[in-house]
Amino acid sequence: MGTHKLAGFTIIETMLFLGISSALIVLLIAGTGNSLNVERYRDAAETFKSTLQQQYADLASVQNGRNNNWTCGSDATPTTTNINKDIRGQSPCMLLGKYVRVENEKISIYRVIGFQRADTTQDNDILSLKTNYLLNISRDEAEKTNLEWGTKIAYPATENGTPDPSRPPSPRKMGILVVRSPDSGQIYTFTNSDDDVPNDDSISPADLSSMLLTGAGVGASGQADRLICINSGGLQSMNDRGVAMNSFAAGASAIELQTNEYLAEIGSPYRC
Repeated sequence: MGTHKLAGFTIIETMLFLGISSALIVLLIAGTGNSLNVERYRDAAETFKSTLQQQYADLASVQNGRNNNWTCGSDATPTTTNINKDIRGQSPCMLLGKYVRVENEKISIYRVIGFQRADTTQDNDILSLKTNYLLNISRDEAEKTNLEWGTKIAYPATENGTPDPSRPPSPRKMGILVVRSPDSGQIYTFTNSDDDVPNDDSISPADLSSMLLTGAGVGASGQADRLICINSGGLQSMNDRGVAMNSFAAGASAIELQTNEYLAEIGSPYRC
């Protein structure tokens, strides 16, 4: 009888196959993890943009969920502790806006209440707000949340990627005041940042009044355009995005996400 040679893999071939397969699996898992992190970052940036846009929607469609246990004093502070309750719908205070305070990943959203203290004729809505109304926040109705997936707000860098020496380093703080004029119904947006942003527990009428500045000079407070970069917190190594607020923002359409590629296309000197 003749002998038959059995076909099969040698030990070296088997080890080589297992090594290659393991390497491919590792690369596949790493690629999947990177894709997941990129998607998480995009979701976080999109959610932050939507949060800012929602404040305009809230002012465009005001809803009063309070019962008749509330009252509002001359300091524009609504409360439920005063025994002299306001007749529902006849409170001396009115909802005039929203104040958004962001520090790193923490977001605080307050209703802005206005108490009419005078009725003088002014040249424009902003002067009327400063002169005729006292603005305050409603602490009892604050919303507290965080940016998702460990992301934080940050300052943009210069075009070549180095920090802008005219801007403070991260971490970043920012205050955003969105108000609707009771005289014209027009919506206005005002911002400040860093040293001008009070702590959550010390926001006062004076802080809100100081934000009511007309004008949109480059780098100025008031109604200037803003680029709020979203630091990925390690979710991705490059191509961070930013939420851009157009100057004189008056609605949700003035808030948009911008990539570094888009910033380069429009000739912006800044990158996220």
